[in-house]
Amino acid sequence: MRFASPMSVRLRPLVLAMATLLTGTGAHAGLFEDDEARRAILEVRMQRTQDADATNAKLAALTTQVDQLKRSLLDMNAQLEQLRSDLAKQQGINEVLVRDVSELQRKQKDVQGALDERVRKLEPQSVTLDGKTFKVDPDEKRLFDESLARLRAADFAGGAAGLNGLVQRFPTTGYRESALYWLGNAQYGLRDYKEAISAFKQLLDRAPDHVRAPEALLSIANCYGELKDNENTRKTLELLIKQYPQTEAAQAARDRLLTMPAAHTDKKRKAR
Repeated sequence: MRFASPMSVRLRPLVLAMATLLTGTGAHAGLFEDDEARRAILEVRMQRTQDADATNAKLAALTTQVDQLKRSLLDMNAQLEQLRSDLAKQQGINEVLVRDVSELQRKQKDVQGALDERVRKLEPQSVTLDGKTFKVDPDEKRLFDESLARLRAADFAGGAAGLNGLVQRFPTTGYRESALYWLGNAQYGLRDYKEAISAFKQLLDRAPDHVRAPEALLSIANCYGELKDNENTRKTLELLIKQYPQTEAAQAARDRLLTMPAAHTDKKRKAR
C-alpha cells in the first residue's frame, strides 16, 4: 500500500483551486458570448419586423391606391357608358329631326308648287298663234283650246258654241281673228254656209293681212259653191288670186277656176 507524500498533500488544494478558477473563467466567457448573440438575433428580428411592417404599410397603401384606381376606372366606365347612351339618344333625336325637316321641306315644296300652279293659272300667259304673240287670261286659253279640241273631234256644234262664247266674253281677245276663222269652219261643218261666210268676212274686215286671210277667202268661195252661187264663187276666187297671188290658197283658186264653167254660161242659166 502506497501513501501520499506530505508535499503532494499540500499542493492538492492549490491545484483544485486553480482548476476551479480556470473552469469558472471559461464558463463566464461562454455566458458573455451567448448574450451578445441573443442581442444580435433580437436586433435582426426587430429589424426584420420593422421592415415587414414598413413593407406591409406600403402594400396597404398600394392596395388602397389600386382600389381607388379601380373605383375611378369603374366610374369612368360608367360615365363612358352614359355618354354612349346619351350620344345614341342624341343621334336618334338628330335622325328624327332630319326626317322631320325633310318632310317639312317636301310639304313646303308641294305647297309652293301648288301655289305656283294656282298663280300660274291666274296670271296672263304669253301665246303665239298664227304668227301673232299676245297675252291671254287662263280662261281665254282654256276656252280656245277646248273649242279646237271639239272641232278636231268633229263636234262642230260644241266648237262653234265655245268660239262664240270666247269672242263674246272676251271681245278684245288676241284669239279673235283665229277664233273667227275656226268659227267659220265650224259653221261650214254644220252646213250653215251663210253664217260661215259672215265669220270669214269678219276676219277679213278686221285683219286683211292675217295669215289665215287667204284661206278665209277660199273658204268663202267654197261656201258660195255649196250654195250653188257660181258667180260669187268666181268673184271670190278671182279676188283671192288678186290680193294674195303668191299663196297656196291662190294656186288652189286658179285650179278651181279651170274647172268652173264660163261666166256667160252662168248668165244663160240665170236667164232661163
